[in-house]
Amino acid sequence: MKFLLQYIDQLVMGATVLASAWYCRRAYVTFRPPMRPGALFAVILGPMLVALSMGAHLVEILFHALERIEQDTFHFDFHFYALLQMGVVFLGISSYMLGQVWLLCRGRSRAGRQIWWAALLLSGLSAPTVVFTPIGLLPTLACVVSVVGLRLVYKPIEELQPVA
Repeated sequence: MKFLLQYIDQLVMGATVLASAWYCRRAYVTFRPPMRPGALFAVILGPMLVALSMGAHLVEILFHALERIEQDTFHFDFHFYALLQMGVVFLGISSYMLGQVWLLCRGRSRAGRQIWWAALLLSGLSAPTVVFTPIGLLPTLACVVSVVGLRLVYKPIEELQPVA
């Protein structure tokens, strides 16, 4: 378990790239959207990074709580509650964003606007945490990557191939 906790950041980053590539490929195979694959990968990468990071955050918080329960030193306080709540809220927002990406690939045009608003909400919630820890900037930067990808995701009319 020490190995996992020591290299959790590298494992989450690797899992994020693999999961984003899988999600992007699955969307392309399933729906064949008229989108640029690199930009779609960027749109997916942001919320996937936040979702997997918050999943790892929740696992680590719960692991340390179980350690303290075994040592009879655990006490439920606002700090513990806030860490859990932050992980759950950020995981929920990023999962919502991934669902909207799926709808965007299916052709629902308003999903892009929903992704934009969710990214704005996630950035607004995570940016103030930079005061406490620099890693608090990660969700904001991930949202910037997604929004830039969202602006570039659609192919111009000239690039579209006629369906035979």
